[in-house]
Amino acid sequence: MAADRKLLTATFAAIAMLTAAPARAAVDRPTPVAPAAGAVSQFLPAFAWTPVSGADKYEFQIAADSGMNSPVLGAGKDDFFTRNTRATLLETVPNGTYYWRVRAADAAGAVSPWTSPRSFTKNWTLQPALQTPANGQSLSFPANPVVLRWSGVQGAAQYLVSVASDPALGSLVFRYSNQDDPNGPPNVAANSAAISNALAVGTYYWGVVPVDAEGNRGVPTPVASFGWVWPSVTAVQVTDLDPSAEVFDPKFSWNPVPGAARYEVEVNPSVDFAAGSKVCCAGTTIATSLSPTKVFKDDTYHWRVRALDPDGNAGVWNVGQTFQKTFDNVPPVTDPSIKNLHMRDNVDDPGTDLDSGTPGYQTNVPIVTWTPVPGAASYQVDVAPYQSGLCNWSAPATNHHWRVDTAVPAWTPLGNGWNNVKPYSDGLSVANENVSLVVGTYCARVRARTDRDTNGEDVYGDYTYLNDGTGLGTAFNWTGYPAPVSAGCNSGYLCADDYLTPLQGSLNRRTPYFTWNPMSGAQSYFVLVSKDANFTAIVDYGFTHVPAYAPRTANTVRTYTDETTLYYWAVLPAQNFDGSLAVGNPLLAAAANFQKQSLPPTLLYPGGAQVFYDQPTFRWSPTEGARRYRMQVASDASFSNLLDDVTTDATSYSSNATYPADTVLYWRVRTDDENLTGLTWSAAGMFQKKLAAPVPSASNPHSGDMLPVWAWAPVQGASSYDISIDSPDGSHHYFSGFRTPVVSFIKMTGTGLFHWRVRAEFPGSSSVETPGPYSTTQSFARTIGEPINLHTDSNPDHVLLSWDPKIGVRRYKVQIASSPDFSRRIEETTTDNATFAPTMTLGGYSAGGSLYWRVAGVDEDRNQGDWSQAGLIQLQPRLRVSVSGLARHGKKRRFTVRVQKYAGGWVAGVRVRVTGPGMKARAGKTNAAGKLVFTLRPKRRGKMIFRATKSGYQPAYVILRVR
Repeated sequence: MAADRKLLTATFAAIAMLTAAPARAAVDRPTPVAPAAGAVSQFLPAFAWTPVSGADKYEFQIAADSGMNSPVLGAGKDDFFTRNTRATLLETVPNGTYYWRVRAADAAGAVSPWTSPRSFTKNWTLQPALQTPANGQSLSFPANPVVLRWSGVQGAAQYLVSVASDPALGSLVFRYSNQDDPNGPPNVAANSAAISNALAVGTYYWGVVPVDAEGNRGVPTPVASFGWVWPSVTAVQVTDLDPSAEVFDPKFSWNPVPGAARYEVEVNPSVDFAAGSKVCCAGTTIATSLSPTKVFKDDTYHWRVRALDPDGNAGVWNVGQTFQKTFDNVPPVTDPSIKNLHMRDNVDDPGTDLDSGTPGYQTNVPIVTWTPVPGAASYQVDVAPYQSGLCNWSAPATNHHWRVDTAVPAWTPLGNGWNNVKPYSDGLSVANENVSLVVGTYCARVRARTDRDTNGEDVYGDYTYLNDGTGLGTAFNWTGYPAPVSAGCNSGYLCADDYLTPLQGSLNRRTPYFTWNPMSGAQSYFVLVSKDANFTAIVDYGFTHVPAYAPRTANTVRTYTDETTLYYWAVLPAQNFDGSLAVGNPLLAAAANFQKQSLPPTLLYPGGAQVFYDQPTFRWSPTEGARRYRMQVASDASFSNLLDDVTTDATSYSSNATYPADTVLYWRVRTDDENLTGLTWSAAGMFQKKLAAPVPSASNPHSGDMLPVWAWAPVQGASSYDISIDSPDGSHHYFSGFRTPVVSFIKMTGTGLFHWRVRAEFPGSSSVETPGPYSTTQSFARTIGEPINLHTDSNPDHVLLSWDPKIGVRRYKVQIASSPDFSRRIEETTTDNATFAPTMTLGGYSAGGSLYWRVAGVDEDRNQGDWSQAGLIQLQPRLRVSVSGLARHGKKRRFTVRVQKYAGGWVAGVRVRVTGPGMKARAGKTNAAGKLVFTLRPKRRGKMIFRATKSGYQPAYVILRVR
């Protein structure tokens, strides 16, 4: 029974040991001091607590919940050890309520309880103030480009700048090509932003959101608006390039619009400019004048022009004067429209409508001829039979009706009924037709035709009717085929003097018509025209029953190219009407020769080596028989390196390409005839092109902490601008595509002296731009000034460093050193905040004494600014303690304690207190040699702690393990 009672007592004792309260902590719990519970601050505060006796260090924690289960910044950033009773975070955190706590730990690692989580609220509400443009202000392109400015706020590393076409800032219109988020607003490390793209006219809205160093967004500004206007009204006019000519040759011109890169011209017969009625003009022009490259049909036209900015935004339409387009119309041309329209034959050309003044023109060889019409490339000739008392203009071709086109100002009937056998073989088709000539009276009318219009349709002048003076409206009476004049030579060939026109060896400015004497026994003739006397290069092959031939075919026109050598022509008579029994050797035909050399256009403007600062407009004289003109510009006199090669119906061309500057350029023009055969080139003209250089604004900053805005005077006609920058480190940077005469930056790499220059790019006929000269070089000294108002809070138990936050700085670099020249650095770190509490766990803090610190700003692009003046930290030195002796539980041992300064030298009078397992605390002071001896007997395994303290020194600890 007694044994059972003893067992029961032992059991209760064991239970009592298990349920007893935990042993008291080795160190006391700290008391939080700052920030006050529930405090609200713009920035992260410095955390402070009371020092705890016996504490070797403190563990600090911060979290987003009171249960401390939501770390804020990650391992080592929001849970760390420090020997300081002040703590700061190195990174910023989003706005919100946070909780922090701290506990002490002694040298052996024993810890106190955590302090109760204490809340504080970070509420960064500093809001930039929008400065320019003023709310509702109107800005004018290009003289007053959009430069957004706002006040900087402390704590902001960047600003998100939203510019949109709606007040909700949902439809963004402004971005940088190198911004972090290509779909979001630009993130600008400055308090200004220049909009470098050209906006459409309208109202825009903008706002700014500050962003801290870790990307946390602050409070956005209120949304403001500005108007964007483009004064694009300009004076316009339309002129006839050659009022004396039968064709209205329009040239549209206008005054340049500042900021315009291109112009759009529209010509329309409908006053409301209906899209389906538009006749001109496709594409755009970079010049301030335009001559349509295609002719219009005769009508009344309305025209307008508008400017396009470099991004294609359109200005207002400027409506020009209504004009009447005519081509050889009566009026305004003096009647008749076709001058000198008359009959002749192969021998006689009376030059009037009547033959010898006798009414009723009778002929055996009908030739209708006229004076060429200026602006005409070809003609339509209508020869119809006179039947039942009227001209039968609707008679079919089988009823002796000709309706043909010709480029030669003359008409003759071609042969019909040909047997399709050539007397002289050649690949060229033979000009013949299926309209027969019979004895009787005929009517004739002619109208001029110029080039085809934009729809490919013919553009004709008015008909002129040939009147033989009978009052019937008839032209001539054909009396039958002519009687032979020539007996021929050399076995059925014509004699040399039978060739009448063109005259032997004559110079002809147009494709000629041919006449000869009719030969005895011949009912038909073949006409061969060749570029060589051997007739191996035949260019025309005609068949006729009369001794006359005006080059054409039944369906198309024929023209001859210009040659500096001779053409040769031969007639091969045939005995039969169908061309059979013809002689076949042109070398025996006593061939005649002539020269075909048209007059080229005369260059009117520019003349000499004229210099153009704007787009040049070229002018030349009209030429006979021109369907269109080809104009070329080249950089060399041989025209092997073409800069422009255009075709146009007008006698003027305004360049739509930007030519190289400061060099002699060459230009020339030629006529293309009805068959688009290129004729003789004009003599070459010369000119020079100058391109303007931008002039930087006198108000551009030359130095500063903030990223600059650089501006320059707009250059007329520029489509964009390029910036060339030489950085302080010798690197070179090139940026292009700025549409407005202003530039700003998201970030700028480096501090020091930047050199920059700007040039304009000018639009070409394609997407390739032509650069102009650079401006004079400008300089800008980029600075990042030192932080100011440094403050050192240094006590034996804590160190807290602070300074004024600096606008435009993302982070701060802090250095702490033991020498004023900072050659012996103890610590270097970066922080987002304007306070720093070192953890003082590095060895350099142990020596104590005078330490030095400084701080510098670091911007978004990691550029470091100037160091501040050095601040002074006074620290107590730390004691160095050593203990010799072997600790065994239950064994009495001698332990020798030696204490010296951290920098060397024994320290007397240091109080050393030792505690250990199962033993009473013992204490004593070191002697003059810094020595103290203890005789100790620990009763259990564990740790013995020797703690050395003396006024003016930081406490020190030594731990011995009891085995």
